[in-house]
Amino acid sequence: MNLERTNLTDIRIGEEISPIDTVVDGFKTYQVVHSALRLGLFDWLEEHGPAHREEIGEALSINGMFTRSFLQVLTELGFLSADKDRFANTNTATALLVRKSPAYQGDWIVNAAGEHGKWKMLEETLSSDAANKTGFSDGPSPEFLKALGQRSLRGEIQGVTALLTAWEGFGSAKRLLDLGGGHGLYAIAACQQNPALAAVVFDKPHVIDLTKEFINDYGMDNRIQVMGGDILRDDPGSGYDIVIVSHLLYKFRADLPSIFGKVASALNPKGLFVSNHWFCGPVCGEGSSGVSELDRSIHSYGHPLCHPEEFEAALVENGLVVTRNTTVPSNFGSSHVHIAERTPEGCSQSSRPDEPCGCRSCR
Repeated sequence: MNLERTNLTDIRIGEEISPIDTVVDGFKTYQVVHSALRLGLFDWLEEHGPAHREEIGEALSINGMFTRSFLQVLTELGFLSADKDRFANTNTATALLVRKSPAYQGDWIVNAAGEHGKWKMLEETLSSDAANKTGFSDGPSPEFLKALGQRSLRGEIQGVTALLTAWEGFGSAKRLLDLGGGHGLYAIAACQQNPALAAVVFDKPHVIDLTKEFINDYGMDNRIQVMGGDILRDDPGSGYDIVIVSHLLYKFRADLPSIFGKVASALNPKGLFVSNHWFCGPVCGEGSSGVSELDRSIHSYGHPLCHPEEFEAALVENGLVVTRNTTVPSNFGSSHVHIAERTPEGCSQSSRPDEPCGCRSCR
């Protein structure tokens, strides 16, 4: 080393170090929560109730010299309550960190540090010129899909479902297609709101076994089917009243016209198409923190969709007229929802929803 020969006693590090401490302490805090989930701490406390720290340490094989401080961190975070060395889950932990809870977020937390995850290998991710080109049968992993399902419960499932149920045709809808549905929660939520609705979740063949698990967990085996295939090559069928696509199209930017053509063919006349995706603009990152913007970019194959006007034009060119453009909350900022209806047969595809083309079916 060739350090400047400064008198060491003259070095002063003051409050300017606090951002660094915050970063490092944040990593340590994450590791505590990550370890608590992997050890099954919250599930164990949910099953056994309040317990002395020594009992907890023995049950989970935690070295006694670490138990007190380990549990103290979780108490300071608000995940545990403490009473004279006895610890219990707080309401927050019960709702979000106990595996059997409907709102469980543990897989999402653990996945953030996945061994081959984009954040775990951030330097490589940042240096990559393009998204990794993987084979059709590669990724996403079941763990990642579970995490995505948990993430979607932070407002997106609820927001998209509310938009669906507000559609005047929802009560009479009989069939729904969830393209690239993965966990299937959008289809499940829609079927919960309409007892007469049946659904098909279309995704890669190696994904659908996990989809079946979600469907079974929600008791929808008799109403929701799964179909394995390639959206670019296979036909998901027709006769659907609703088609949903959520966070799938980022890697298919060049194929949007083809996919929208399949959507239109799959829909009944006047059927509804719902697209839920992140868009860039009018200014990338506007209204988002840097971490949220980077996270969104990483999870959307390098960048959200751009140019909403071109996206809408591709819809119209394929017989899908946008009737509403709105947003729903997500943990990466607002997600844009385009709602479109399939134009009736014989109607000009270039017509706008507020400007009937004049054909008989539009009167």
